[in-house]
Order: sequence, then structure tokens, then C-alpha cells
Amino acid sequence: MIQKCILVAVLLLLSIHGFSQDYSAYINLYKNIAQSEMERTGIPASIKLAQGILESNCGKSDLACKANNHFGIKCGNDWCGKCFNKEDDDFEEGKLVKSCFRQFSSANDSYIAHSDFLTDPAKSNRYGFLFDLKTTDYKSWAKGLAKAGYATDPRYADRLIDIIEKFDLSTLDTEIADPRSLASGISKTYRPVRYFNDIKYIVAGKNDTPLSLAVEFDLTARQINAYNDDISEIEQTLTPGSRVYLQKKRNKFNGHQQYHVLKPNEDLVSISQQYGIKISALLKRNGLTVGEVPLPNQKLLLKGRQKSELRLADPYAMPVAKQNEFKSDDTKTVGSKLYDIKSKPVATKNSTKEIAQTTIVAPLKENTVDTIPLPAQKTFVPKPEHTVSKGETLYGIARSYGLSIEELKKMNNLSVDTLSIGQKLVLK
Repeated sequence: MIQKCILVAVLLLLSIHGFSQDYSAYINLYKNIAQSEMERTGIPASIKLAQGILESNCGKSDLACKANNHFGIKCGNDWCGKCFNKEDDDFEEGKLVKSCFRQFSSANDSYIAHSDFLTDPAKSNRYGFLFDLKTTDYKSWAKGLAKAGYATDPRYADRLIDIIEKFDLSTLDTEIADPRSLASGISKTYRPVRYFNDIKYIVAGKNDTPLSLAVEFDLTARQINAYNDDISEIEQTLTPGSRVYLQKKRNKFNGHQQYHVLKPNEDLVSISQQYGIKISALLKRNGLTVGEVPLPNQKLLLKGRQKSELRLADPYAMPVAKQNEFKSDDTKTVGSKLYDIKSKPVATKNSTKEIAQTTIVAPLKENTVDTIPLPAQKTFVPKPEHTVSKGETLYGIARSYGLSIEELKKMNNLSVDTLSIGQKLVLK
């Protein structure tokens, strides 16, 4: 009897020792990426590791082994990557059905996706309050995740706290990540490669250029330019936070949204970047040709075909900002002369209507006395200019600088409306 008790005690100690080894191995393997993500997003490294341990059973669950998914993240409506199906907690008509989980190329990608999941602006109402907590307050984070419904386990917060305190993970929340981890490849995928409309993309950081991204992602700068219609030069400094595609865009939007209501100051380039659709496809779907600009507050189709013609902006109309310079009594003072303002009919795609387009006709009267100007010192002032980017039109450029298309053509001695990428346009 005594021998049996001793045997059971030994087996129990071996089991506990083996279990502890699993924990320690997991922590050592993923603590660097957890700390790197803490620096990037503010999610405590202790919380991330504890969730990874709990959700993946120290990396030994089917989901972790077969799909590199350590956090039980399901596909959701916006996931366009690979999927892994297994039974979890989804029911249809009272029967348990397989749930769709995200599949990642590496465990590190799973750690980054966990950060992106919690920081997703679309989920700010659910998880946003967590980021008002201190990084060192792991207890409040654990309780907050449970309150937000990250897991259905009623003891979820307590289990996270137990893991953190048993393995002293809170010390990672006050340490700096080992800088050698980047060089060793532990955090090689620190910059997350994401998917939207089934296209790989990254979010531009400070000082990123097409050339630097090409080196980082084994592409050419020309490819980066070709995939992104808002990029025109290989050394162009990109706007931090902007989306940069690493693959060709699609011919339609694969999400649930059918159309986009065009807002003022939006153009086809911005819509193309927002939804990952080729500009040529947007034009074709909406019955537009190159150079035509639809007016705001209309539905721009992201899939299917437009059945009715869109109302188009008149490329020769004076921009609203410039019209506002004119007086309400249909007169305008330019220099020392008062000019009369007239209206003329302008053709649109559907009809010809009388619209209030301002045109300077003739001076009415002299308004000042001529004076002899004092001699001024000449200084060199460079003329402002604009470099044409891919997807830009003469109309769009003129509008953005408060000019009419004819004024811009005259300034640059242009006889046609077509432009080439990289072309320099004088603005004065």
C-alpha cells in the first residue's frame, strides 16, 4: 500500500514537472513577440502570453498545431485568408456545427493578429476601454477581457490571473523587449502583413517609401507603385497609417458591401485604395470613361453593373472655392477694376442645364487712382508646381488648386487634356 502511494506521488510530481516545463518552454518561445506587440499596441505582454497559454494549451491544441492559431480567433466577415474548421460553440437549428477559425502561416502571425483583433476600430465599442488601463494592471485587463466577452468561460479572468502570477509574467510588462529578437527572427513578422479583399497589404509607418518596402517584402519598387494608385514615385514618403497593397487589386469587392456613397473631395483613386479594386474595374462597373468624375452623394458600385448614368462634374466649371470669392451682386473686384459676372449653359452627361458658372466678361468701371509704385528689391520665388501621380486627371488637379481646367492648361501650354505620370505642372 505504501509503495502504491509513493508511486502515485512520483507520477504526480513528474506530471507537474512536465506540465511546468511546457509552460516555461512556451513562455521562452513567445515572450519576445509578446513584448514587441506590447510596445506596438499597448496590450500587456503578460496578458497576451496568458491568453496564448490558455487558448492553445501551451501550443498543443489542434488549432495551434494545424492552423498556428493560438488565440481562438474566428474568421469573421472580413477574413479573406485561409480557414480551419472545427467544432467549438456554434449551433444551427440546435445542432453543433463546425466553426470557421483563421489559419496563419506562423504562430508569430497569430500573436500579431491577436493585437490587430483587439485594436480593430470596428471593435472599439467592445474592447476600446481596455486601452485606458495601465499596461501594468494585468488584473483589470483580465477582468475587462472577460467582461467584453472574449471567452464564454465564467472563470476566464481568474484563470488568466492565476497563470500570470504562477509564472511571474507581470515582470515582462515592465521590461524592454530584447532587441536581438528581431535579428534572430523571433519577431521577423513584427510588421503585420494583413489581408483585405483577398489582397496582402501592410500599414505604412514613418519614413516608409516604395523603395524601402520593396526591400523589406522582396518586391520591386515598380511593383509597389503598380499595386497602389496613390503612389507615383519610388522614393515618395508614404503617409503613416495608409494602406499599401503588396499584390494586384481585384476587379470587384468580395465583402458584403455593394456600393459606396461618394463623399465630397473623394475620387476614384481613394475609393480604389479603400476597397482594393482596380480603377479600370470601377470605371467599367459604373459606366464611366477615363477622365469622367462623378458628382458627390451618388452610389458608386463595388460589384455588379450600374444601370443608370451617373451625374458628372463639369470639367470646365470654376471650382466652388473660387466662385465664393465673387460678390453676391454678380460683381467681382480684380485688382483695381470691377468685373461683371454672367452665367452660361453647361452640358452634362444627361442633359444641358443653366447653372451658375462664373465667367468674367468685361470691366465696368475704374475704381482706384493710378499711383507710381516704389521700387522693390527683387527676390527669387520658385514657382509652385504639381507632379502628376497615377490616376490623377487634369480636372482633379485643377479643382484641388482652385483653378479651372482652362486656366491650368494655359499656364502649362497644354493643347490636350491627357497627362502622363511624373509630368510637372506649373500652378502660377
